[in-house]
Amino acid sequence: MKFLKRSFVVMAALLLVAIPAFAQNTGTMTGSVQMDGAPLPGVTVTISSPALQGTRTAYSDVNGNFNFAALPPGTYTVVFEMESMQPVTTTTRVTLGGTARANANMRLSAMAEAITVTAAAPAVLETQEVQANYDAQLIEDLPIGRTVQATVSLAPGVTTNGPGGQTVVGGGYAYDTLYLINGAVTNENVRGQTDNLFIEDAIQETTIITGAVSAEFGRFTGGVVSAITKSGGNEFSGSLRDSFTNPSWTNPSDRGEARRDSELNETYEATLGGRIIRDRLWFFGAGRYFEQSLPGFFQNGGALATPVARPTTVQLDERYEGKLTGQITPRHSLVGSYLDYTVDQTPHCAFGCWDITTMDINGRQLPREMITANYNGIITSNFLIELGYSTRSLAFEGSGGDHLTTNPNDPRDLALGTWAYDLTVAGGAWGAPIFCGICDPETRENDYYQLKGTYYLASQGLGTHNIVAGYENFAESRFSNNYQSGSNFDVYVYGMSPEYEDDGTFRPIISFGDLIQYVPILVLSQGSDFVTESVYINDKWDLNPNWSFNLGARYDVNDGRDSAGTKISDDSAISPRLGITYDIRGDGRFKANASYSTYVSRIQETIGGVGGGGNPAAFGYYYDGPQIGGRGSGLDSFGVLEEMFRWFFSVGGYDNTDNLVFASIPGLNTRFDGSLESPHVDEITLGFGGQIGSRGFIRADLIDREWSDFYSAENRPNDTIEAGTSTLDFVEYRNTNLVEKTYQALQLQGSYRLMDRLNVGANYTLSEAEGNEVGETFGSGPGPATVNSYREYKAFARNNPVGLLPNDQTHKARLWISYDQPVGFLGNVNVSLLQRFDSGTPYSATGNVNVGSFVTNPGYATPPTSQLYYFSDRGEFRTEDVTATDLALNWSLPISVVNLFFQGEVINVFDEQAVVTPSSSVNVINANRFNPFTETPRECPQFTPLSQCTAQGFNWRKADTFGTATGVASYQLPLTYRFSVGLRF
Repeated sequence: MKFLKRSFVVMAALLLVAIPAFAQNTGTMTGSVQMDGAPLPGVTVTISSPALQGTRTAYSDVNGNFNFAALPPGTYTVVFEMESMQPVTTTTRVTLGGTARANANMRLSAMAEAITVTAAAPAVLETQEVQANYDAQLIEDLPIGRTVQATVSLAPGVTTNGPGGQTVVGGGYAYDTLYLINGAVTNENVRGQTDNLFIEDAIQETTIITGAVSAEFGRFTGGVVSAITKSGGNEFSGSLRDSFTNPSWTNPSDRGEARRDSELNETYEATLGGRIIRDRLWFFGAGRYFEQSLPGFFQNGGALATPVARPTTVQLDERYEGKLTGQITPRHSLVGSYLDYTVDQTPHCAFGCWDITTMDINGRQLPREMITANYNGIITSNFLIELGYSTRSLAFEGSGGDHLTTNPNDPRDLALGTWAYDLTVAGGAWGAPIFCGICDPETRENDYYQLKGTYYLASQGLGTHNIVAGYENFAESRFSNNYQSGSNFDVYVYGMSPEYEDDGTFRPIISFGDLIQYVPILVLSQGSDFVTESVYINDKWDLNPNWSFNLGARYDVNDGRDSAGTKISDDSAISPRLGITYDIRGDGRFKANASYSTYVSRIQETIGGVGGGGNPAAFGYYYDGPQIGGRGSGLDSFGVLEEMFRWFFSVGGYDNTDNLVFASIPGLNTRFDGSLESPHVDEITLGFGGQIGSRGFIRADLIDREWSDFYSAENRPNDTIEAGTSTLDFVEYRNTNLVEKTYQALQLQGSYRLMDRLNVGANYTLSEAEGNEVGETFGSGPGPATVNSYREYKAFARNNPVGLLPNDQTHKARLWISYDQPVGFLGNVNVSLLQRFDSGTPYSATGNVNVGSFVTNPGYATPPTSQLYYFSDRGEFRTEDVTATDLALNWSLPISVVNLFFQGEVINVFDEQAVVTPSSSVNVINANRFNPFTETPRECPQFTPLSQCTAQGFNWRKADTFGTATGVASYQLPLTYRFSVGLRF
C-alpha cells in the first residue's frame, strides 16, 4: 500500500505539471494522395487507433502529401475523404521510431464504390535508417527470452561477443550503444550496458537501429535501441503469468558434470491497463517478483573431476511500474511513468570465487529507480512540440567484504581483508570478498531533458519537408569511493594455479612473478559530473515521388568534471547525417538509398574519472620470494596471504622501490592533455529494399565504419614526479589515432506471410571487425589504449598487431517460422521455430615476454619488465560454430473474456555442444633468452614436454588445454526446457 500510494502521488504530479520528457517514444505516419497519377491536395485524412486517444486529422498538401508526427506505436485506421470523391480506408502499423506509409488513389464517387486498401509498404522500407522492429506478439510466440537484451540479439548487425558476452551493435563497443526505455537512458554509467529497467510482459515493442541513424540520436558510436512499455487504453486489459525454470531442466554439457539438483524457480508477472476517463486518461501498471536459488560451483580450472558446490545464492528481484497517459485537450497530451527495481543477492560472489571465504555472506542490494515524463502539443496543423524529462538512479549497498584493516602493518590483519585474482586458467578470486561492503554505498545517476519541434512544410516544385529540430541536456554522475578491498591490497596471480588436496581442500599458491597491489584512496570523492548539451536539426525532404533526401546535423558539447571536481573535458563536435533515397517506381515499393553519417560518443565515466576523488591509487610490487602454499602446505587462503605479507614487509614493504614495477596516483601522476575529446565513427551505408507482393519485404544494407579519436594513456621518459620516497611516471590521458578499428557488414532481413496463419522471417549478417585495440573489459568497461605507454618497450610488431577483434563474427543468421492453428472449442495453438547460426569468434595465442633485458631505460621511473607478445596473428584461431534449433508451443483457450495460456519452450532441441570459450593459454619458454625486438619465436609442438621444449631452444608452446573447454561455461547452452502459464484479458 505504501508503494501504491507513493506511485499514485508521483504519477499524478507528472500529469499535472508539464515536465519535459524524452520524446523518442513515438513514430510517424506519412503518405500521398493521388487521382489518376496526379497529386490531389485538400483531402481530409483522419487516423484512429486503440493506441491513440481520440482521432487526429490532417489535409493533403499542394504535393498531395500528408504527415502525422509523434504517434503512439500501434495499428491505425486511415480514412481519406473529399467532397465528390469516394472515401478510401486503409490500415497501417506505426512502429516505435519508425515511419509508416499510407497512400490513397482517389476516384470520383460516380465511378466507384467505397474503397478499402489492405496493403501498405513495411515501415522498414520507408526510412533510410537501418533498423529492425519487433513487437510483443512476435517475441511472445518465439522461443526467445522476452527481455530487451534477448530481443536485440535477434536483430541483424548485433552480436553477443563483447567482453563477458555483452551485446555489440554495429561492430561498435559494447559500452557505446544508446539504450532507451520509455525515453529514459538506461545505460549504466561505468560499463555502458542497459539495466533491466523493465517488466517483460509490459514491453510493447523494441526498435534496433544499426546504421544511417537520424540526427535526433547522439552519444553513441554503436547503435540505438529503443523500447516502449504499454500504455493502457479505453478497454481494460491485463495479464497474470507464472514462468518456471529449473537447473535440472538443462542437460549436462560434454564436460561430463552431473545434472544439477532440481530447484524450481518461478517468476511472477502481472499487468493491468485501462481507462480512468475514456479518451482522456489511461493507466497502466505492472509488477514482477522473482526469487531464485543459484547453487553455483567454485572455480577449479578443471583441476577437480567433481567441482565443489558453493553455498546457494538466493537472488530476490522485485520490479514495479506505473504509467499514466492523459490528454489535456485534443491537441495536448502527457505521458508519465515510474519504475522501481530492487535486487538482493545473498550471499554474493563477484567475478567468480575459488574459495568460500571470497563469498560475501551478508550479500548486497542494488536498488534502482526510473522516472520519465513526456508532453506533446499540436500548436498548428504543421507544427508540433515535444518536451521531455527522464531520470535514472542505481545504488550498490553492502557490496564486498566487511573487513577494514585496523593495523596496516599486521600481516594477519591485512590478509583478512585482501583478495587474490587468479589469471592462470579461467579467472576467479580467493581470499576476502572483492570490494568493501561496509564503506560508503556507490550511486550512479543520469538526468535527461529535451525540447523538440517538428515542422511540416510543403511547397510546389520543391516538395515537402519534415523538419525536426531540438535541444538535449544529458547529465550523468557517479559518487563512489571505490575501495577495492577491506585492506587496500589485492593480488594478481600469474604464475601457478591453485591446487587441491586429495580430499578436495583448496590450496592457493603465491609464486615468483605474481603482483601485489597497494590500492589506497588518497582523496575522497566529490562525485563526478559529465554533461552533454546538444542541438540538432534533421530535414526529411521529399522532392518528388522518386527522390527524397535526409539532411541532418548534430552539435554536441561536453563539459566533464571528474570526482575531484577537476575539469577534464570541454569539447564540441559536429555530426553530419546525410542521406539520399531513390524510389524506383515512385510508389514506395522498391527503394535504393545511400548515406554518410558521423556518430560521436559521450565522455566515458571510466576514462574521465581518472582524477583523484574516490579513485584508488595503485602501487604494483613484483613478488620474487619463495613459493607459498600449494598441496601439503597446510595453508588456507588467508594463511597464504599472511605469509605473503610477512615477506612483503621483510623486503621493505611500501618503501621497497626495487620491487615497485608501476605506480599510479590519480590526480597526482595522471593528467589530461588539454581537453579530452569524444571518440567518433564515420559511416557510409548503401541499401536496397522492396515489397514482395502484399505480404512481405526484403532489405539489404552495406555498412562501412571507421573509428577515430580513441582514448589513450601515454607517458614519456624523464616525465616524473616525486611521491614521498617514490618516483612516479606521469600518465597523460589524451586522444590518439595510432589505434585502428573498422567494421564492414552486409545486413539482409525480410519477412513473408505465406498465409493468414503462417509467418516467416529471417535475417543474415556477413561482417568483419578489425583493429588493434579491444578498448574495454567486462569488469571495468571502457579503457584507454596503451600503445604509447612505455612505447620503447613495445617497439616490436607483435606487441599490438592489427587483426580480427574478439567481437568479429563472419556469419550470423536467424530464421523463424510461426504458425497458428485454431482447434475449435479448444482455442488456438501456435507453433514457432527459431533456427540460429553463429560462426566462430576469433582468439589469439599470446603471452608475456621479457623486454627489460633488451631495452636501455631512457628515463622512466618504473619501466616494465615484460610485455604482451602475439605468437599468432591477432584472431588467428576461431571458436566452434554455434548452431541451435529452438521450439515453442503456445496454447490459448478463451473462456468468456479471459484467455488462459500455456507456453513451453525447448532451447537447443538437438543438444548441440559447441565450445564457445576455449582456453587460449600458452607456455612461454626460455623467456629471458628470447629477444622480441630482433628474433622470431620458435613454436614447440603442442603436448611436447616443456623440459624437452626448453632443451631444444623453443620459445613458446600452446598449453595442453589450448583450444579446449576449460569448464561447464565453455559450452553453448545445452538442451533446456522452460514453461509459463497464465491468463490474459
